[in-house]
Amino acid sequence: MSRRLLAIAITVALAAVVAVAPARGATVNLRVDSAADLDALFDGTITTLPHAVDSGDGSGPHPCSGPSGSAPAATATGALDDAMRAAGIPWRGNWDPSIHDFFVNRIGPYASAAPDRYWSLTINDHFASGGCLAQVSDGDSVHFFYGPLFGDPGPVAPGSAGAPSGPRGGEPVGPGTDGSAAVKLRRLGVRATAYLRRSREAAGADWGRLVLALRRGDAPGRAAAALLGGDLEQSRDGSLRDDVNATALVVLAQEERRPRSARRAARWLTSIQDSAGGFGFRPGAPADVDTTGLAAWALAREGMRVPAQRGADFLDSAQAADGGFPTLPGGASNAQSTGLALLGLRATGAGVRSQSPGGLTGLDFLASMARRNGSIAYSPGANPTPTWTTAQALLGLTGRAKLLERDDRLDQRRRRAGAANTLPGPQRSSMEADFD
Repeated sequence: MSRRLLAIAITVALAAVVAVAPARGATVNLRVDSAADLDALFDGTITTLPHAVDSGDGSGPHPCSGPSGSAPAATATGALDDAMRAAGIPWRGNWDPSIHDFFVNRIGPYASAAPDRYWSLTINDHFASGGCLAQVSDGDSVHFFYGPLFGDPGPVAPGSAGAPSGPRGGEPVGPGTDGSAAVKLRRLGVRATAYLRRSREAAGADWGRLVLALRRGDAPGRAAAALLGGDLEQSRDGSLRDDVNATALVVLAQEERRPRSARRAARWLTSIQDSAGGFGFRPGAPADVDTTGLAAWALAREGMRVPAQRGADFLDSAQAADGGFPTLPGGASNAQSTGLALLGLRATGAGVRSQSPGGLTGLDFLASMARRNGSIAYSPGANPTPTWTTAQALLGLTGRAKLLERDDRLDQRRRRAGAANTLPGPQRSSMEADFD
């Protein structure tokens, strides 16, 4: 039976329930799909009622019927849960008690993966940050989508009418602002660091642990291994499941304990770099900013000067008019892509002060996304995973010395493993110190 026919069958099977269901049930149009597959996992109507949801994360069932205090009603995640269970498609989400909702991290074969692949949700083409908090009505279009882009409303230049302002907004940093830009950026980094220390259990906290380790001056190996779930079993070619982001993290995870393994991973990265210097999340995939920033950092740590600098060239070419960086060249800027772009530019020595034609930098964009609680928002219109976004943005605010710091014994082991054509060691200038 095709998936579309199966969806219709599910609707028919649930029709009898509607007759006795509370008034706050809903029949919605549900689509669950991935950028990597033309065929949707599910595409059809589903009737859903308010009910508790157990996503399989071990925390048990949780209410999934709208915001606390509201009348119980059908929700987007409730519709997903009903449809996936009826269709026999497994899904998993992590319950976040701070927001009383699930962070969906796997549906069918598609799992969230560092640094930029995750599930997003729109209802009637508008971004929704929480599926159990998002109540739905008859005829609504509910779309769970797996891919590198959130369905945000498009680019909004810092300082424009659509940009955040006031108590929840950021504080733009640029040539025309009062006071020292370096001081403001250092303050931004300090507040973001404090926010991550308070958010150790939220979605994306593993990225927080990585950047906090770097800013303490610790080796990133243990935190990088945790991001990979301890899975460091490389293929013979040096990759980890042909996943470019995961293989870049292998470089960090293995460089202390198994420098030859780290070197093999880095060599595989150079073998799949595209002609413009970019990297896609898999070999042959279109190059994106997030993956390229992470790969360029890994190559810089291994001292591979030429491919690391080619990655920096790709990143520099992708800068948007608002000073930030989009996931894909030509798209809307977001804080995660901007942080990872600045990470790659800083680690390779290219610097982070390049300006758009309007005179704005990536640092300006990150400052415009700052919030009073210390977090850095994803974009002016969306902030679904503030801890994850803040962590990757903070990587771009971390000085080059800390991004590349090694002890002398590690450098000796790397040279014995065959490193050549190495990048010069990081020189810690006063400007670099401003961002730590």
